[in-house]
Amino acid sequence: MDCNFDMLTKYLRGDATQDERLRVMEWVKESDDNRKELQAFRRIYDALLISDEAFTVRTHRGIRRLFVKIGAVAAAAAVVAGIFFMTGRNTDRQEPEILAAASISAPLGYQTVTVLSDGTRIRLNSGSDMEILPGNGTERRVRLRGEAYFEVAHDEARPFVLETSGMEVKVLGTTFNVTAYDEIQSVVLVEGSVEVKGSAEEKSTRIEPSQKYEYNALSGASGVEVIDTEEYTDWTEGYILLKDTPMSEILERLGNYFGVGMEIAGNDFADVKVDGKLMLDGGLGTALETLSLIVPMQYEGLGSGTITVEPRH
Repeated sequence: MDCNFDMLTKYLRGDATQDERLRVMEWVKESDDNRKELQAFRRIYDALLISDEAFTVRTHRGIRRLFVKIGAVAAAAAVVAGIFFMTGRNTDRQEPEILAAASISAPLGYQTVTVLSDGTRIRLNSGSDMEILPGNGTERRVRLRGEAYFEVAHDEARPFVLETSGMEVKVLGTTFNVTAYDEIQSVVLVEGSVEVKGSAEEKSTRIEPSQKYEYNALSGASGVEVIDTEEYTDWTEGYILLKDTPMSEILERLGNYFGVGMEIAGNDFADVKVDGKLMLDGGLGTALETLSLIVPMQYEGLGSGTITVEPRH
């Protein structure tokens, strides 16, 4: 099948229909060339966003669009620029350390990159930690709490096994994202193939690229759905991708990333939806200030353990 320019643009812009999104995902899975073409097109599209629409805000009162142009009000432009210019991600800037067995962690507000002795590359998200378990010659095994993005080196003789508090993921060589902060845990597959099994499940589930396996460690329920992988791997590039994302979810992700509690006043405000990209590099204060430029909100408690966010009247 073919994907034309208009369909790819709608997909990246976030206003493609469900049928169009599935067609793009099927096209990407047809060949590695198609996947690389979409990635290249995405980079071009993101660059063009600098001089085009920044955010779309959906509220119960309708739709409001905010356009940000270079040369606008200086104070606002300095903050909004943080949405698009990815110049200094809060990651470990040293060369990744080659490890055989160890415990590694990512401080709040930062990411760390580790390359194992077999060539596997692991990026830990803020506030996450992982134990690299000693190998027994037949497998490679790690244990994760939090979130990480894996690029596993292929080794047919020694499968790579990831443990969390509720799941076990088994792969030979592939690229995937795992979220395991609490009882709701998930695996998002970017490339290759993985087998996932929840702690209460007897059989493993095999998922394909652009699929997400989600497991509830409390109820034992699990499910698989087709997704846009960028919505789950965006943090590896230093931003949060917003696609019709409610404020409640945005603030929850910011709270997890920077290690603070987030309290929201008002259900209507919590349901306000936003499209765009929100950079993480400038810190929590910059992220909240950026949101306050496009959503009528105010906040207090910055620098404390809990931040209260409410509508600005």
